[in-house]
Amino acid sequence: MHDLGRLAIALSGGVDSTLLAAVARRCLGRDHVLALHVQGPFIAGDESTRAAAWAAAADITLVTVTVDMLANESIRCNDPERCYHCKKRLMTTLLAIARNAGFPLLADGMNLDDPGDYRPGIRAADELGVRHPLFDTGWAKADIRRGALALNLPNHDAPAAACLASRIPAGMAVDADKLRAVDAGEEALLALGFRGARLRHYGDLAKIEVDPGDLETAFARREALLRAMRELGFRSVALDLAGYRRGAVNGASADDASDTKHPL
Repeated sequence: MHDLGRLAIALSGGVDSTLLAAVARRCLGRDHVLALHVQGPFIAGDESTRAAAWAAAADITLVTVTVDMLANESIRCNDPERCYHCKKRLMTTLLAIARNAGFPLLADGMNLDDPGDYRPGIRAADELGVRHPLFDTGWAKADIRRGALALNLPNHDAPAAACLASRIPAGMAVDADKLRAVDAGEEALLALGFRGARLRHYGDLAKIEVDPGDLETAFARREALLRAMRELGFRSVALDLAGYRRGAVNGASADDASDTKHPL
């Protein structure tokens, strides 16, 4: 990493980019690292809070950027390439800020496990020359968690997070109301004890995915789950019997996952 010189890092608040920023701070020094965090309706509110708190504690310069992704029709329409359009706009904005601040390189937290999923956003980042130091080092998620634990990072065991729009199936338009419902719904799931759970937004239907080990608890808390989701405006609530799967709605429609939904 020493050969990267002055490095800007897209800091989401997740363990991958947090570890990258921590290592960069140690290797390059405070004045040679700039963390850039995007806030907006696509990002869960607690992620922005965590990112700001950690950067301050780690003595890393953080610039928080507000980007209105919903202003872009290609993103709002939510076709299978939404992630490409979103990442292209996001990284273009961050690159301009970084270079204006004297940081010619921008890096993200992509790791060895990421390309196996359907991620057109990776293509957009590559087209812009965004660096992937963790991937280039050959680190997978398990390596990153071990490294984060060794550095006593507070999110070393935090569940994987993702853009809130990833909870809305391709072909269903993305809007601020849906994103707020997803964010509030996942906060409610966390409050009920379901760590790392997902709320998939299918219009009037909320599909809940919890860790497979939490399925029995979800059945036991059926009434609380129904109440929480209906307070957010959902008419129907379903529990996915397969449990949480990474990338469950990538390029999928509501019908694609219907055989594992259990009505609550």
